[in-house]
Amino acid sequence: MKQFLLVIVTAATIMSVWPQTITGQAGKARTIKEIDALARSIQVIVDGKKQPDLIFADTADVDATSGKWRKFASMGALETFREETETYSIAYNWKAKGRLVASNFTLFSPSGDWSKYVMHFFRRDGSAAMVTSELRTFYGHFIAVRTEYFDASGKRLKVGTKYMDLSTRTPKKPTQEMLADNPAFYAVDRFKRVRDLPFSRLLD
Repeated sequence: MKQFLLVIVTAATIMSVWPQTITGQAGKARTIKEIDALARSIQVIVDGKKQPDLIFADTADVDATSGKWRKFASMGALETFREETETYSIAYNWKAKGRLVASNFTLFSPSGDWSKYVMHFFRRDGSAAMVTSELRTFYGHFIAVRTEYFDASGKRLKVGTKYMDLSTRTPKKPTQEMLADNPAFYAVDRFKRVRDLPFSRLLD
């Protein structure tokens, strides 16, 4: 009888926890699906414009400890500036219905050995829903693409990374040497909200 009661209690305990776990997983999957849909809709806006709505670049010296972000009126104005003084951090931004919905950072080294592209997709409330980062490097001759999903509070829901050949963009298995490289080399700044962007004070 004691054994029978133990089984009943154990089963009841499992059943009380299991539905919550399933519900949590289902909710997370639904949120990720919604983020994917949001990112696709924003990408349509980005692709539909000839040039970004807002362009910023860090004009500080490459060795400076702090940034000096400046707004440029157009792609042409930025290119004219770069003819005299190079900038290694550029941010292209897109708006919809008066609010910022996407910010794409282009980062590269003075040597030209690597470049990073970091795209932020923002919700209506200004929180980052998805951040995709792409590292292209001649070291190992590969591309590393990372996709991160966040809830409205900034908690990361999911992350995935894939590696490709730099020339063919076909899947490429990373070597231990590639993975053992300085972690900071792969790191990128991710901004959880529009107000956290380094040039937020310059936004219209």
